[in-house]
Amino acid sequence: MRILSVVGRAYYGQPHAIEPMYLQFRLPLQAMGHHVDHFDHMRITKETGPAACGEQFVRAVRAGGYNVVLYQTAGRDQMARDAIPQAARYAPIVAWNSDDDWQWDSYTRHITPLFTFSVTTYPHVYESQRREFPNLLLSQWGALDTYSDYEREKDLDFTFAGQVYKNRVPELRALWRRAGLQVRGMGSLRIRCAPLNHRGFRDAAAKLFPSINRAMAFQEVHEIWNRSKISYTPLGASVNPSQLQIKGRIFEMGLSGTMMLCQDSPAIERYYECGKEFISFGDLDECIDKVRHYLSNEADRRRIAEAYYRRTTREHLWEHRWNRLFEDIGLGAVAQTKVA
Repeated sequence: MRILSVVGRAYYGQPHAIEPMYLQFRLPLQAMGHHVDHFDHMRITKETGPAACGEQFVRAVRAGGYNVVLYQTAGRDQMARDAIPQAARYAPIVAWNSDDDWQWDSYTRHITPLFTFSVTTYPHVYESQRREFPNLLLSQWGALDTYSDYEREKDLDFTFAGQVYKNRVPELRALWRRAGLQVRGMGSLRIRCAPLNHRGFRDAAAKLFPSINRAMAFQEVHEIWNRSKISYTPLGASVNPSQLQIKGRIFEMGLSGTMMLCQDSPAIERYYECGKEFISFGDLDECIDKVRHYLSNEADRRRIAEAYYRRTTREHLWEHRWNRLFEDIGLGAVAQTKVA
């Protein structure tokens, strides 16, 4: 098939780091034998404005002969809205929405009618909204094997790799002090320092420690997972920690050989078996007890990590997600791709 991937390339606008969706919406599709073109709506809008971006988008879809267009919504408009239904006259456009658990009402529901299909990764949103929005589909994040290394020596005990939102600081700091958690990524200075509320101090610290206080490249995050015996996996949304999410790391880590340790969440048990393919905890005391147990019992840790890896390989690759999506939108016969 011919596919247009409409997704930003720069992660949080930082050129050194590639947006994971830029890879996920190209590499597995190319490996499946599809031709994939890229349209960076975030960069184009920044450079030319939403109206000009929309005009370029319509021209690209009209001239491209695409079977499908995959569109990253990113929680805000990236082009003039009327460009989307105009382009949909030439190819079906599938929106992929990242944070519907907290922005469905404020944003996604208002743009969903613009698209041929709109994907949510939250089952409760799908079940409650699919009658009002018949073009709404349910899918999920997946695993990309480009940077994973299951066989890599696990020389890091207990880690977290990712952005340290302000509301994550208390738990991460407690785990650093009591369980030796190693924290890498933007905001990690907050764990070792007093709260960085003074902007001058924060800016000075960022200049002194740029390598540990910036958004990590996707490859760097995978490198931490590949080396980690246990990966701490907070599930709370950045805007509301009590609202548990399923994000891409749940599946991406599965190919690395690490053991996932996360909060109790029935949603994750739709995809993995607790106690056999990952470990969960109810509070930080239980989390610390389990860290100590599995660091002292390598055979148990390795068994769970291997089961996590096998389930991910069998069911949760991006190739699985794309094949299912193409079937759901009526392109299964055109895609003609099988995943072992």
